[in-house]
Amino acid sequence: MQVRGFCFDGQSSRRHPALLVLNAQGQLCLHFAGRELCHAPDRVQISPRLGNTPRQLAFDDGATFATSEHDALALLLRHLATSTQHKIKTDWLHQLESRWRWILGACLVLLLALYLGLTQGAPLAARIIVTFIPDAVEQHIGTQSMQMLDQILLEPSKLPAQRQQELQQHFGPLLQAHPELSLRVHFRHAPSIGANAFALPGGDMVFTDQIVQLSESDDELGAVLAHEIGHVYHHHGMRRVVQNGLLYWGLFAITGDISAASETIAAAPALLMNMAYSRQMEDEADDFALQQLLAHGIEPRHFANIMRRLESTDARPDTSKNRFLRLLSSHPDTHARIRKFEP
Repeated sequence: MQVRGFCFDGQSSRRHPALLVLNAQGQLCLHFAGRELCHAPDRVQISPRLGNTPRQLAFDDGATFATSEHDALALLLRHLATSTQHKIKTDWLHQLESRWRWILGACLVLLLALYLGLTQGAPLAARIIVTFIPDAVEQHIGTQSMQMLDQILLEPSKLPAQRQQELQQHFGPLLQAHPELSLRVHFRHAPSIGANAFALPGGDMVFTDQIVQLSESDDELGAVLAHEIGHVYHHHGMRRVVQNGLLYWGLFAITGDISAASETIAAAPALLMNMAYSRQMEDEADDFALQQLLAHGIEPRHFANIMRRLESTDARPDTSKNRFLRLLSSHPDTHARIRKFEP
């Protein structure tokens, strides 16, 4: 039995046409350039078959043999295993990739693993990792995010200074209830965002002029503040950054591209601007807000009222981008959130 291919003798870089032969003694022999090199099967490493790429046999004296005659080599190896009882590694990888049912099954398993990793694994890992991140890192990311927002999206508030001071005083009890969080409230004019409030890592919280104008009482704004404090308390902003970083590292593990993973922290401000809170995070912030409102004697219905007004009025510009983002939003249903704060 013989297989045609080419070989290198291990002594020079010259390539020789060669024949691989199984002799009567059960040895694998290379015939090339008038020479014969024979080796015991247990001294030969045989590469697995991968598609139609040439297979290689590496001998312990440095010689190598490569061939594209896959069927002939497979027949020789089966005969070798039968005649000498030598165990030959089966081409299990080739067997798997040659059967569409296995390929389809592998794709389904991969999709299921990706889904579970995105919905369960990454959030759980992010929650654990955040507990080990120093407060200084979270403060730095929040500060950088605030600076970027001020440069490209936010404008100085147009609210009168006296009105801002009144709101800061009204927010005082809620802010002072959590001195360990270093909470700070900022007012900004944001026509491109509309009526909104959001929290950044490290304790910075932003209220747009538009949400202040939309509110009908300071207690409504206080209810919104309690919700945003909930995001800070549970480190939701930092968890979003870490979670997105884990996704980058997952892509690196699959594709081998380190560039995206290496820029995770550097791109944190941009990530915070483009990522929505998950359903679980919103529920956690809502539960936190409900407890705080009851503890400070503020009627929870104030949160329901302003949420209903945000939902019913066109508080945010209805651009095509915003419609698309709302379509993809993972926020819980607004009506379900409202019911939680009503008697």
